[in-house]
Amino acid sequence: EMSNEAQTADQTMLDCLNLDSPKSFFLFAGAGSGKTRSLVEVLKRFKEAHAQRLRIEGQQVAIITYTNAACEEIQRRLNYDPTFAVSTIHSFAWRLIQPYTEDIRRSIRQALNDDIAELHAAQAKGRAGTKAAADRERKIEFKTKRLENLPTVKKFSYDPNGENVGRDSLNHSEVISLSAEFLNQKPMMRCILVQSYPILLIDESQDTNKGLLEALI
Repeated sequence: EMSNEAQTADQTMLDCLNLDSPKSFFLFAGAGSGKTRSLVEVLKRFKEAHAQRLRIEGQQVAIITYTNAACEEIQRRLNYDPTFAVSTIHSFAWRLIQPYTEDIRRSIRQALNDDIAELHAAQAKGRAGTKAAADRERKIEFKTKRLENLPTVKKFSYDPNGENVGRDSLNHSEVISLSAEFLNQKPMMRCILVQSYPILLIDESQDTNKGLLEALI
């Protein structure tokens, strides 16, 4: 049996998920207090009222979870309904930036140049012959090689659950920081996000990368 508090919380969330005048909200509750149950109930009610409108507009409700297991669980509870795009933060971030090869290339080039300059500066200051110096040397070599290969990458690749060691691969932290950077610096990216997902729910937001969370907010 649902408590009055839970019913009130559900109704408050449902009121926030108003497509014409949406409101942002944080839901704070302890572990095991039924946050996911609440979320699923609210989304089922939301779907009854709005699924058709979203379908016509070609839009979805995005739900970002922290783990693949949580992702599976929420999809299952929502009966794998295509109204909802449920994904982990890494696959969501990748979906957002994947088409923009040239923008990714520019950002990675800048980051590599900055890193290499920093490493050279540290080498000049540090003692030669130490383990730290050898580590820096290895990093300089790796990053320089990557910089040289950058122009030949036709399309970047990324696997949210994989090793990402290929020449055209991005790593996990790059995908997160690129999506935060694009959202912060490119108004077009913000438009695309809002057009595709008028509602975005982030589960376990405390575990989501701080920079990306701030960019999304």
